[in-house]
Amino acid sequence: MTDRWDDFDCALATSLSELPPPEETVRTVTPFRSAMGKVVVGLCLTCFTLELWYLQYLLPALGTILTVLGFRSLRNNNHWFKFCWIISIYEAILLYTVSLLSATPFLESLALIPLWLRGIAALGMTVLRFLCLWRGLVRAAGEVGQPRQTAAPALWALGWYVVLVLLGVLWPHPGWAVGLAMGIAFVCIVRSLLRLSAALGGWGYAVRAAPVKIGGRKLAAAYLLSLLILAAVFSLASNHLPVESHAVEQTFESAEIAAIRENLEALGFPEEWLDLLPEAEICKLAGAEACYVDPDAWGDSTDNGVRYTDIQVQTGWRTFRCYHFFTVNTPRSVLQNQISLSYDSHAVVSDVAGQILWEQDGALWAGDLTLASGVHSSFLGESSVYTALFSYPLFTTERQGWCAYSAVFPGDWFYGVTILFYQTQALRNLYPYAPLPEQPIVGILNDLESQSYTTFPLEPQYAENLGK
Repeated sequence: MTDRWDDFDCALATSLSELPPPEETVRTVTPFRSAMGKVVVGLCLTCFTLELWYLQYLLPALGTILTVLGFRSLRNNNHWFKFCWIISIYEAILLYTVSLLSATPFLESLALIPLWLRGIAALGMTVLRFLCLWRGLVRAAGEVGQPRQTAAPALWALGWYVVLVLLGVLWPHPGWAVGLAMGIAFVCIVRSLLRLSAALGGWGYAVRAAPVKIGGRKLAAAYLLSLLILAAVFSLASNHLPVESHAVEQTFESAEIAAIRENLEALGFPEEWLDLLPEAEICKLAGAEACYVDPDAWGDSTDNGVRYTDIQVQTGWRTFRCYHFFTVNTPRSVLQNQISLSYDSHAVVSDVAGQILWEQDGALWAGDLTLASGVHSSFLGESSVYTALFSYPLFTTERQGWCAYSAVFPGDWFYGVTILFYQTQALRNLYPYAPLPEQPIVGILNDLESQSYTTFPLEPQYAENLGK
């Protein structure tokens, strides 16, 4: 026991002989400089954003939590710093909420609040935070016998922010010279704030005890990691659309359905695609007179992972039932997909229908598509289409589908045209959430969009000239 007390006496004597204490020890005992460093870095990260690699979302989140940690250490020094801490907590909660809503379609609900009102609220909170910071530094300087002008860098930061907002409103594109001047001014203000925090620490200004239950590193990690995980979960959930499905059961065919199928197969309708059609759809092909099949419809189907087969069944004089069958072999299909069914503008179109099908646990499942009337834009202009937005269920295979419509053509046209556009979800567009039709498509046909295109004769005598 005596040996242990001897070691303690030696350590105590050694520590007392090191006067003044090392700078690291001073920083640990009076961490004002460290707290103000977090505040200044946090202000830098929240004032400037980089529009790449999702840094426009990551850096403000990091800056916000640093600001909270910095003011948390100072909150017991004076009520101005405590006001800053409360404001920083509000901003952290607001950023957390908006970041999660950005991963969902519910962010549109914020549009109910006028943009000018949201802007005034954000501007007011930032101005109030700078004012409280300035007043807190004035009080800190007064406690160590320094004049209030010592805290001028915080007031400069407020003025810089006000000028930045005015430029954004009154002069959105001021040119590189003004941008460079504002950047230099910001760097000078940051350096002045850091020098001020170092000077206050050197003058003996100490941080009053502010006990906490959760350490700064644990709090920052919990804030950032939970935000990242929840944003990813919400984003995946929002980009995976639910589908009402039912198992495809093998039922005994009636004599009527068997006769229609036999006639269609004799006309050339492939059996593999005929098997995908429900009985109600097959009944629409009763009395078929001709069948035109394009087994590999034109389009960038190989690279896209989507293959097409177009089939047109003639059911009467210049009357057709036009089918687009597609097989999807891309992992992206479990997220958003959109099909746009384009038809000949001279035809009278009706009875639009469609399904998607897949295999899961060895069983075949199907889900009905709701195709709504819309417009498709391309370099050739706009065309009327029927569109459907859907997702295949997770952990499925053999993803297929079909869509169809009936068309009646006038007597002065020789050929009909039918087109299917297929667009898949790009992984890089998962956050922030945007419906697939609103996401940018680069080029005419690429790995995000492809199409099938088929021309077919309206009367048998025109079929011979179709391939010439």
